[in-house]
Amino acid sequence: MVRLATLDFDNSILDALNRDRLVIFAGAGVSVGSPSNLANFWTLAEQIAHGTGKEPYVPLDRFLGELSHDGVTVHERAGKHLSPPESAPNALHHDLVRLFGKPDRVKIITTNYDLHFETAADTVFSSRPEIYAAPALRLGSDFSGIVHVHGALPKTRNLIMTDADFGRAYLTEGWAKQFLLDVFSHYTVLFIGYSHDDVVMNYLARALPSGRSERRFALTETGLPPFQ
Repeated sequence: MVRLATLDFDNSILDALNRDRLVIFAGAGVSVGSPSNLANFWTLAEQIAHGTGKEPYVPLDRFLGELSHDGVTVHERAGKHLSPPESAPNALHHDLVRLFGKPDRVKIITTNYDLHFETAADTVFSSRPEIYAAPALRLGSDFSGIVHVHGALPKTRNLIMTDADFGRAYLTEGWAKQFLLDVFSHYTVLFIGYSHDDVVMNYLARALPSGRSERRFALTETGLPPFQ
C-alpha cells in the first residue's frame, strides 16, 4: 500500500498508472461538489418530474421511462437542469485529469453528461485529450481520452436515462456493454463518485466480466477497497 494524503492506495493502482493501464471511471458524485453543484441521479429525477405530480421511485430508469411514456421531455429537461451557467469544474475534475500527466495518457470514462472534465483538461494541458460520446465509442481494449459512455451535452437525445435507453445501450444494441467488457478485460479500473445503490451501478454490474479481467477498485468514504 502507498499512502497519498489520507488514503491508502493499492500498489497495483499506481503501477497501472505508471504503465498507462489505469482507467478512472467517474460517476455523478464527482460533479456534486462546488463549484460544479450538479445533481445526483435521484435529485435530477426529482427535478425532471417537477410539476408532473409524480415522485421518483427505484429503479430510477424505469421511473424516467414512465415519465417519457407519459409525454414528459425527460432528456430535454435533464439538459436544462445540468447546464446552469454558473456550474464549473471542481478540484476533483482537475486533479483526476492532472493525474495522467499528459493529454494523450488520459483515460477517463464517465457516466456524467456534463463537460467539466473537458473544461478541466483545457486548463491543465495545452491540448485537449480525445473526446468520445455515446453511442460513438471506440474500442475499449485500446483507447485514450475522455469517454462519455452514457452520452454528453448538448446532444440531449443521446443521453442514456430511461429504461429504454439503458436497454439499448446494454442489451439490444449493446454498444456500452461491449465497450466496458473490453475496458474491464484490459485495464485496471478505479471507480470514483458512485454509490452502491446507484442505478448506473446496477447496469454496470451486468457488464462486468466474471472470467479473466484486470483489477477493479472503488473509492469510497471509508477507503479504497477492491471492487471485486
